[in-house]
Amino acid sequence: MIGLELSPAHLAHPVVARDPLAAFFAPGTGAHVALATDPQNGLNIWTETGPSTAACLRFDGGNAATRLSWRETLTCVLRKIYPVADFALSSGWAQLQTSGSGLAASYTGNRAVSSSSAGAVARVRVDRSRPYDLWVYFTARSSGAYCRVDIDGSQTLVNAIDDPGELGFKAFATYSATDMQRRRSIRVATGLTGAHVVTLSHGGAATPGGSTLMIEAVGLSADLRDDAILPPVWQPATAYVMGDEVQWQGTFYAARASGVSGSQAPTHLTGVAGDGALDWRADHRPTYPQFQAVDYPSEREYAARLVVDGAVTEIGGQTHGNETLLSREITLDDAPFLPATGGTGLRVGATIAMVENTVWQPPGGGDIADCRLQRRITPGRVQHDVDLRVTAAVSGCDWLYIGMLPLVHWDGETAALAFDDLIAPRGGRVRLADHAGQLPPDISLGSATRLGLSGSGLTGDLRYGCAVTVAPLAGNVIAGTSSFLRPNIAARDAAGTADWTAKAYVAAQLPAAGALQPGDVIGFASTHLLAVT
Repeated sequence: MIGLELSPAHLAHPVVARDPLAAFFAPGTGAHVALATDPQNGLNIWTETGPSTAACLRFDGGNAATRLSWRETLTCVLRKIYPVADFALSSGWAQLQTSGSGLAASYTGNRAVSSSSAGAVARVRVDRSRPYDLWVYFTARSSGAYCRVDIDGSQTLVNAIDDPGELGFKAFATYSATDMQRRRSIRVATGLTGAHVVTLSHGGAATPGGSTLMIEAVGLSADLRDDAILPPVWQPATAYVMGDEVQWQGTFYAARASGVSGSQAPTHLTGVAGDGALDWRADHRPTYPQFQAVDYPSEREYAARLVVDGAVTEIGGQTHGNETLLSREITLDDAPFLPATGGTGLRVGATIAMVENTVWQPPGGGDIADCRLQRRITPGRVQHDVDLRVTAAVSGCDWLYIGMLPLVHWDGETAALAFDDLIAPRGGRVRLADHAGQLPPDISLGSATRLGLSGSGLTGDLRYGCAVTVAPLAGNVIAGTSSFLRPNIAARDAAGTADWTAKAYVAAQLPAAGALQPGDVIGFASTHLLAVT
């Protein structure tokens, strides 16, 4: 649900206990951020939102001469993953590879092992210097068997599961009434530190269930500093086994055969192509970690529709265009960002800063305004500061949105609800599902400048706060704000893979008829806070 506050607020004001949105703007528990490259000059910005959770903000970059736009937010579970490639296997296991990864078009991920043999044993050595819990990833089957878990040759440290069927040992059932429930996990131990040997063995036929045991991976609690939270960056002249996953510039690839890689990294975005020696299948998402989409690809920083010399111009990053990039600076902990070429592909730190100078222009040429966008990302928090200097007469402004929050109703991979309700000013409530397949009129939110979303994340409750402020700049022509919710713009049913049901807007109120003159100043800020509890 979404909570909204009617009266304008400023982030610098102290939060009082009576503030119904205080929880949405409380500091999160993350400690790190990270940067990574994305296909076609884009960027991924990672920010921790809680223990072993992070948000991945996807910035498109299809036009390198245009400002980067924050187009999508994914939340994920951070785990240090030990895939099948790291296991020592006894006889009796069959190795599986699939034609798809993740949750889409696949039920095991890229590699898994399966067995019905009572003597099947798999061992893997895990290690982390910081405390961690331990998970086993498996595929649930209607014929699922029991999986026994031992740590360092005993079950003393196996403290998160019990004996499920008077077996005489601790185990878990991989049974599911519905066959092939993909990529499930179970926590089997808590409070571990350092290196341990984990042994998974066939614990016998389950009732209900059967004798099929299918294991995908072992995972540890992790944060952005850990290795193996993402598939490794592709390397030349390296031995890979069919099904191994790698990444290159934000695209994830699975090996189509076993062999040694070539000299040129794969760069295709779809389908299958080679590196000069091995063929690789491209994927949008890796098998691990698991992602959940929480908002829809759309502008986040600002957007405008202006009339200049009788011509209508829509402006805003990659979505609307008409914004030429003059300069861009990206730093991580005050040092220039350089893409990682190994490991997880992430550059990790505490603060990301981006400064972009652009010129707003009509399609036919000429200048409208000079714009400076400063973006600052810290754990769980994204701040945009915008300073706009008008350079040409603007006869009208149909809209200038200084804060936007698109809301996904269905995550296309998990088919799970992300956000469902809106708590409007004065206690009104809007259930977004009531508007599925409709095109209702905009719902006014008065002069609200703070929005709060709450929903269900992958590991707990998801909170998302958005606050918009007018900058205290001399001559700032913004006279106030008005806000509204536009439900189900596309008027689709809540059943598609990219369906969304609403978008909230905070619009700037400008002088009469939206007329602007050279020298006018426009300044505002929007702050987005994400946390998982």
